[in-house]
Amino acid sequence: MKISLIFVRDRRFYSPPSIKFTKRRTRDPYRGNKTHYVFGEPPLGIMYLSAVLKQAGHRVSLCDQCHPDYSDERYVEALQAEQPDLVGISFLSNMCYPAARTLSRKIKKTLPNVRIVYGGVFSTINAARIAASEQSVDIVARGEGESIILDLAQGLNRLQDIPGITFRSQTGEVVENPDRERIMDLDAIPFPDREGLDIHYIASLPLDVPAVIWDRPYTTILSSRGCPFACTYCNCPTFSRGKFSARSADNVLKELREIERLGYTSFSFLDDNFLLDAQRSKDISQGMIAHGHDFRWACEGRVDTTGSGLFNDLSAAGCDLIMFGIESGSQRILDSMNKKTSIADIEDAVSRAKKAGIGIVHGFFIVGSPSETVEEVQQTFALAERLKINSFNFNSLTAFRGTPLWNDAVARGLIDEDRDWDKMFPVHEIYPDVIDTQTLFHLRSCLVRRLIRRKLLKNPGDVARIFMRFLQCMSALDLYRLLTSSTSDHTRERV
Repeated sequence: MKISLIFVRDRRFYSPPSIKFTKRRTRDPYRGNKTHYVFGEPPLGIMYLSAVLKQAGHRVSLCDQCHPDYSDERYVEALQAEQPDLVGISFLSNMCYPAARTLSRKIKKTLPNVRIVYGGVFSTINAARIAASEQSVDIVARGEGESIILDLAQGLNRLQDIPGITFRSQTGEVVENPDRERIMDLDAIPFPDREGLDIHYIASLPLDVPAVIWDRPYTTILSSRGCPFACTYCNCPTFSRGKFSARSADNVLKELREIERLGYTSFSFLDDNFLLDAQRSKDISQGMIAHGHDFRWACEGRVDTTGSGLFNDLSAAGCDLIMFGIESGSQRILDSMNKKTSIADIEDAVSRAKKAGIGIVHGFFIVGSPSETVEEVQQTFALAERLKINSFNFNSLTAFRGTPLWNDAVARGLIDEDRDWDKMFPVHEIYPDVIDTQTLFHLRSCLVRRLIRRKLLKNPGDVARIFMRFLQCMSALDLYRLLTSSTSDHTRERV
């Protein structure tokens, strides 16, 4: 079977390379025959699907919307030439849904007989509503896609027998098949298809102006899936049904040897929480040290899952960036988010990471929670100032469907689920007991600028080292913009 897979992007999460970086790569291109460069992360989801399909003998083409030459029209023209049997459209959030819907309508108009399947977090959570309201979508895949895509490739005429999908019957009825069992043996899944896209992805911090972390060939790795926690603002547990599963350390180390063979020298673990199983994280790190890898890499984790000595192993193995979901400097707000962490946990984790020599410690923060006071927002910034973090985001709390926060807003009558299911709402716009929008934005802007000034004054050497790293691939003007616009409303997305 011929299958085309495309990843639809939120434009906030990628950008074209800077002129300075482009000139650098023109003189000294990365190894291999890829010719395009993008600041962003590779679309690991469709790369996994491509790998399992190719292993089963199917013909697959991949497309990423961030490609510099991409347009919907060009993609549809390519599909006309290719004549695939199935088109898979993957995207993460409701921010991408309008673009996905526009694309699928264009495809259906030109190729009315091709089957179109949606996948991803938003599609999983809203499968029945998408199937009922969008005529250009034939099938919605729920949850992990590797087994589903194989079944679809082998049985498009027997959809009723495929667990984990939602579709419209010939009579127009929306049919939701039973859930599919989660994939427990992650080691059995082939490594992602990293050769299917003509793009070099470049690692940059999640900031308003892309700040390149490493000027090295870059990829991403998913060593575990799911999250057992239930923070009120996060829909990851809904997607993974609150379960966590992990690949073995040996399997991860095998993939590291594979990416080294392909020429990659930097990567990020995209796990929701790479540190959750501290012993496994140590085993992976120690395996990297034993093999003598020369990687620079990043991971994300909770502040309360930091086993004794773990950061020393991470640092010795080349971990150069760790990102913590700190969220708030108020214990009351942390408790209201159901974070199950403490201020002491936060301070201890950041301190240990810095003492271990990890180059960049990044903090994610959230302001604008229900009932949060101005004083508690100030506590959050005071904590950020006190911590030895090198970079930071301050996001506005936002309600997405599939989260406890969304359910609370629906129960209070602040959101109409039938009308608003495909939207997201900054909490400060809908909750009556939140700091008003104008005050919150002004407060955040002022406090971010003060925080940057304080960091410059307290740790000039540390700040200078980070700036010199950024300036390898960004202009001084971009660095200035970064320093004056760090009031991001970016939310974390995984591909």
